[in-house]
Amino acid sequence: MTVTTVLEALGSFVVGLAGRTGLFLVAGLVLLAPALLLALAWRGLTRGAGRGAIRPGTRFAPGHTWLAPQGRRALAVGLDDVAERILPSATAVELPAAGMEVHRGDPIAVIRAGRRAIRIGAPVDGTVLGVNRRARRSPGLVKEDPYGRGWLFLIAPRDEVWKELPAGEHGEAWVAAERRRLVRLVEEELGLAAADGGDLIAPAPALLGEEGWKRIVAAFLHAA
Repeated sequence: MTVTTVLEALGSFVVGLAGRTGLFLVAGLVLLAPALLLALAWRGLTRGAGRGAIRPGTRFAPGHTWLAPQGRRALAVGLDDVAERILPSATAVELPAAGMEVHRGDPIAVIRAGRRAIRIGAPVDGTVLGVNRRARRSPGLVKEDPYGRGWLFLIAPRDEVWKELPAGEHGEAWVAAERRRLVRLVEEELGLAAADGGDLIAPAPALLGEEGWKRIVAAFLHAA
């Protein structure tokens, strides 16, 4: 067998191996494609189920909490996305004890963001039935998923006044108007321009001085 013959045989083997490897890779990609598409779709779905995924029947209270029916006699309560925009972060969550009787406006929870903190007022008169222990263990959920896993507590309302709070399209319009009010307050009164002239950079309130921060919190969250 000549050197030329050996080289030709080796070349044929390499070409054949490359062809088989290529077919294997193509087949693998074909098999993996549905799984990859499914993973991407699930990622998009779970991302979409975060801040914007408002529960059916959700109503919005003036202190920027939301309330949604949970079972037969309870309301789940959490922060809306206006409150979430005001919070620079969430490093600790203090929640009420089950059985606690509260009146509308009473401080019922505290969200801490480093040295700063906001006090959450009770949106209605009622009795605390339980709290979200997951949010207590993982405070970041309050910002990451305020309408979902970042809910705060359950309350049994004393009456049905909560049903007069805005909901549906009216509720969404109210929240949108409050977002615009937040932008105007930061821009006009505190002298900080929005990034694109129309929307506020998420951490902007956190960058304000202490007085500016207190004014924002007092104006939107009705807390001292």
